[in-house]
Amino acid sequence: MALQMLVALALAFAIGMPLLPQHWSWVVLSAFIVCSGAVSRGDALYKAVLRLGGAIGGTFAAAAVSRLSLGGPLEAALIFAALFLGLWLRERNYAYWAACATLIFALLQGSHGVDPLPLFTLRVVAISLGALCAVGATWFVFPLRTEHLIRRRVADARAALKGGAAKEELGRHLAQLDRVAPLARFKRMTVVEEMQGRLRTAIERPKMRVAISVAVSLDGFIDDRLAERLVLSSPEDLADMRADRETYDAVLVGAETVRRDNPTLRSAKGARVTITRSGDLDPNLHFFDGSDRTIVLAAPGRVDALRAQLGERAEVVAIERFDPSAIIARLNDLGVRSLFVEGGTRVLTAFLSSGTFDRLRLAIAPFFVGDTSAPRLVDAAVFLNDARRRLVLRSVRKLGDVAVLEYEHPGG
Repeated sequence: MALQMLVALALAFAIGMPLLPQHWSWVVLSAFIVCSGAVSRGDALYKAVLRLGGAIGGTFAAAAVSRLSLGGPLEAALIFAALFLGLWLRERNYAYWAACATLIFALLQGSHGVDPLPLFTLRVVAISLGALCAVGATWFVFPLRTEHLIRRRVADARAALKGGAAKEELGRHLAQLDRVAPLARFKRMTVVEEMQGRLRTAIERPKMRVAISVAVSLDGFIDDRLAERLVLSSPEDLADMRADRETYDAVLVGAETVRRDNPTLRSAKGARVTITRSGDLDPNLHFFDGSDRTIVLAAPGRVDALRAQLGERAEVVAIERFDPSAIIARLNDLGVRSLFVEGGTRVLTAFLSSGTFDRLRLAIAPFFVGDTSAPRLVDAAVFLNDARRRLVLRSVRKLGDVAVLEYEHPGG
């Protein structure tokens, strides 16, 4: 961009000074404005059209105003009105500012007794020359194709959504997409509008409070391979965990945990939630006993069969993706504002690796499992909270013979 600006200004000086010796600055200024911040060839061309179109529109407005023969106070009031409108509408479209600036220029020239109309032709010519210098520089000096830029912006926004980025970061991605949206519409790339809608929904949606609660052995396992369910928590830890769970709108476990452990997960306040790709859920499990609101997030192809299978025992809702951001978005749509995540390994890995949580409640049982085939706390993954972005330890408690560590996410 710096080299493009250098070439654009060099061309503007070289062309403007000999052709328009009295008004070469208009050529240079137009080249600077069009080239400044232009992120692709199409972006520079778009800005050039806006600047030229706004100048022509302002010229016609100034010609109409000049015939009114306004007095000094009225001209001053009109100058301030044009300045206000130009600054106010500039964020919507630069052409508005170009038109208002041209009108202000005409009114100022007229207030000094100079007929502004003969200068307008020169001004439009100068703006055209400056814009051509800028477009030429962005077109031939390290050019960047607009399609590549748009795809990069969309990919970055999609990654931020998938990674559960904060609203401030999502807002920055939305601003970048807003910048290239006119170019995308011209090229009929509808993916930009779709991504803008997803970003706005994520930004406007209330932030969900997410806690993760899990009990592990000293060697990091959450279960063994025996038929009987392994109890890792002490009675005191179980009572404390259940009291914590009841302060949340919903508790989430994976379908494998529902099938293997057959938990009830009853809560005085919240709903029970599970997620399934296969749709393999037995309606006779405790999870579907009807004691609490029960939600099943399922792959679209499994929804109809699950609804027929589960009947009124659960709300079966389609979900396109099974990453934490998609799960949270879907539950938000269902009125869930806080989520208590309990397992199993796949669910814990997804939420912990992406950093999609505010609190981690980790209960450590005083024994080893020692079975490498048993389910662990997490699978191998790339974790957001690595050695450089550590969790914050808030408390350590002794509940029976179990140590309970409370961690807080630094971005929570």
